[in-house]
Amino acid sequence: MEKLLSALNWIERQTHTRTNHAQMLVGKEEGLYLRDFVCRTSSLRVLEIGTFTGYSLACLADGVRSAAGTVKRSNGVYADAIEINRELDYIIEEGLQRAGVSELVKVFFGDAVDILSQKKAGADNGIAEEYDLVFIDADKRQYPQYYELTLPLVKPGGYILADNVSWYGRTEDHSDPKSAGISSFKSIVESDSRVESHLVDIRDGLLIIRCK
Repeated sequence: MEKLLSALNWIERQTHTRTNHAQMLVGKEEGLYLRDFVCRTSSLRVLEIGTFTGYSLACLADGVRSAAGTVKRSNGVYADAIEINRELDYIIEEGLQRAGVSELVKVFFGDAVDILSQKKAGADNGIAEEYDLVFIDADKRQYPQYYELTLPLVKPGGYILADNVSWYGRTEDHSDPKSAGISSFKSIVESDSRVESHLVDIRDGLLIIRCK
């Protein structure tokens, strides 16, 4: 844990110094919650949609490492991520190395909807056939698409976690595309008989979705 915490502090400093969007970090409370959730659910195959500078990815991967007892990427043990901004790769890479989990991780750079749609169409693009857990924290306008594209990849009994679903109390402002996207996503989940969900009051609202 000490190694992870040191790496998270480094990632946070780099994010504040080298980007203009440090508020996008999940922060220590939520990051460690994600790590512990992965451990508690014994999730050995994790996919993150939108990793930014890798803070949450380090937490998720450390959870996989703890649950699996290994830092080697092998069949059934891996942490993948999709990130649209390749310019952040140097922070992501070093942060994961500092956390001691880089061997578990593969980052796919590009638009998540495009990459996941290619996978759905049968492309062998590196995205796995099945995950135990998916964490969604990317473009809020596209939350409905992320959900529909990742749900088939989650094993029965697995989880989809979606960040920022409270959206700072602005989810009813449908004039804002991001608010409208989150509102639509929540409505889709609530009416989907394939899943059950509940909201965790942490940071800006974390929706935990369990696939039946």
